[in-house]
Amino acid sequence: LNDFTEFSFKFGFPDDVIPAGKNLDQIKTEIRNLKALWNHIDVVQKQAAEYFQLSWGTIDCDQMDDEIKKLRKRLNDIKGIDRKGSVYSGVNDELKKWANFVPVSYTHLTLPTIYSVQISVVAVSLKKK
Repeated sequence: LNDFTEFSFKFGFPDDVIPAGKNLDQIKTEIRNLKALWNHIDVVQKQAAEYFQLSWGTIDCDQMDDEIKKLRKRLNDIKGIDRKGSVYSGVNDELKKWANFVPVSYTHLTLPTIYSVQISVVAVSLKKK
């Protein structure tokens, strides 16, 4: 931009530099916002990978639910991002799925009635063999 400014003064159109400077500032802001979004997506993916590595007995559903809520809040706090864009809506949808899946699935799968159903299904399948 400095070279452009110098040439614009030499050739007699110094006012043309002002819009270019504003455009560059806007581009820098958009790049900063997109970097923040992609950094957050990286955090979300790492968190999901950690969840997949948990042993069944070590799952703390309340903690996972809190972490997912924090991730969604951080996502919503990123300013200047197109909320209708596929990148934002994709990660937001995934976090919504996690927020719905984690508490419900773990709670239901650990109920004593589910355990007895699981045992009876295994027993029936063993009898068939």
